[in-house]
Amino acid sequence: MTAVAPPPTSPDASRQLSAPEPRRPFWKRRTTPWLLKAFTATAIAVSVLFAVLAALSAANVRSGFTTIGATEEPQVSAGNDLIYALNDMDANLANILMVGDKNLGPGVDRAAFTKLFEADRSEADHDLQMAALHAGAGGAGAQQVGQALDALGSYEAAAAQVIYVETTAANRAAGELPQSESTQYAKATDLMRDSVLPAAHAVADTNGAALESSYQNRRGLAQQAVWWIVATGVLALGVFVGFELWLTRRTRRTLNPGLVGATVLTAVVMVWGAVSMGSASEHLRAAKKDAYDSVAALSAAKAEGTDANADESRIVVDPSRAAQYQASFLAKSRALLDPGPNVTLDTYDAAVRADLDAYFNEPSHPVNFGGYLGTEMKNITFPGERAAAEQMLRTYQTYELDDRVFRQKLATDLSGAILFDTSPAASDSDGAFVAYAAAVQKTIDINAAAFTSNVNAGADELGLWEWLPIVACLVAVGLAVTGVRPRLTEYR
Repeated sequence: MTAVAPPPTSPDASRQLSAPEPRRPFWKRRTTPWLLKAFTATAIAVSVLFAVLAALSAANVRSGFTTIGATEEPQVSAGNDLIYALNDMDANLANILMVGDKNLGPGVDRAAFTKLFEADRSEADHDLQMAALHAGAGGAGAQQVGQALDALGSYEAAAAQVIYVETTAANRAAGELPQSESTQYAKATDLMRDSVLPAAHAVADTNGAALESSYQNRRGLAQQAVWWIVATGVLALGVFVGFELWLTRRTRRTLNPGLVGATVLTAVVMVWGAVSMGSASEHLRAAKKDAYDSVAALSAAKAEGTDANADESRIVVDPSRAAQYQASFLAKSRALLDPGPNVTLDTYDAAVRADLDAYFNEPSHPVNFGGYLGTEMKNITFPGERAAAEQMLRTYQTYELDDRVFRQKLATDLSGAILFDTSPAASDSDGAFVAYAAAVQKTIDINAAAFTSNVNAGADELGLWEWLPIVACLVAVGLAVTGVRPRLTEYR
């Protein structure tokens, strides 16, 4: 029998027969138990990452509320109070000299103004001590506080000399000071304006800049935290959903209740956390921009108005500088409410009346004026704030008109002008100023309460999130492990 030779094999066929099988993907070469454990470990890892990041973000942003509300805002407020106390102190020093040893009416005498001067001095000393405590032992802040302390000490020494000379004088008519006393007062008030107040403003400006920087940083962290919470939350959801889909397909079973529960819990915490962090960010914005910015502007208005009011007394105490003090009064009036360029003391009232008539009579309430009061009127936010601010505008306008009456009286009736300037009666100039100052303070109080409310609300809202993500993570991990464990036992 003849053997039959096999058919020839082509080179290509030979290569095909000897070629290895293609490698399967990594996950297809692993056993189901191994993959179950890998998915479970990954789910636990991303859950922990999500929880830790959410909790740390909440703690960090919440600490910002505490820092701004309990430390930085009080520092700035103390600086603003210092400026007010200094201005009021110098105003009362002028009033002591202006009334002399005469009693012009209830509360209008040397003793009353001396008491006010001492109260202002104590407040200024306290504010500077607090500023020194917060500034620490070194740095620019400590240097500024030191300069303010030195300048205030020099002013207090000069003021004490002025008061001593004044109290030794007797039987002189109100407003009729010897030139030597006027000169001494001029030296004291120049020291206040050229050294003490600039140093105090430097302290307040430094604290204000620190508050603004802290706010920008903390709000930026809150906004970033929203995106980090969403990003890690979506990552955790992706792992849980992918795990569930793989498990359903691999084991040909319905949805796993444990994994479904972990997925739903993670989704709820992610959305809730992002919303809470966004709400906290808005509370921080409202506290700083809506509330505190108004407090800062109005505190400056309070101090500036007090200094302007003191210029009236300074004209009487040192008539040789009347033109200087009159120009200073106009500059401070424009800092309070600026109706536009090129106004003089003679045209200021008409310009203010035109702007206020437009504000009160037009439905849109246009704020055509600048200054601290203009800043506040452009930032009306809280219940009751508009009514208080509008009362502030009306009382300010009344006070400015009374200043013109005071200057007219000054030309013909010195004693009557002094009484009109210093009497707290509602019909007198100081009474009008007291009403204006009270309206300013009421508007400050509304914004200060809103600041505190927003700071507390933001901190309270995030307090829950310092521990809730960790608890939710433990629950989600427990659900996932509980759901996976029966599948693992099937392979033992």
